[in-house]
Amino acid sequence: MSSMSAALLIALRKVGIILGTAVVTSAASSLAGVALTLAGNSGWLHLGEYQPWLPLIGLEYGFLLGIVLGVIIYKRKSRSPMGGKTQ
Repeated sequence: MSSMSAALLIALRKVGIILGTAVVTSAASSLAGVALTLAGNSGWLHLGEYQPWLPLIGLEYGFLLGIVLGVIIYKRKSRSPMGGKTQ
């Protein structure tokens, strides 16, 4: 394998880990926003004027949080003794 294709695979793996973490975190935050909105509609919580926007707020801030978490996960995975490779 040439060094160019190895570098491309490493870059694709890095982007995949970061974006994958961002998407999962964003989806989880959005689901939490849906749950809070439904709890607010049932009268358990009083969330004010932001209640209907909580799923979208979860998507936006969850994605940003996921990018940060993805970078942290990639850094830790690349420092592992096996270099992030599995058998």
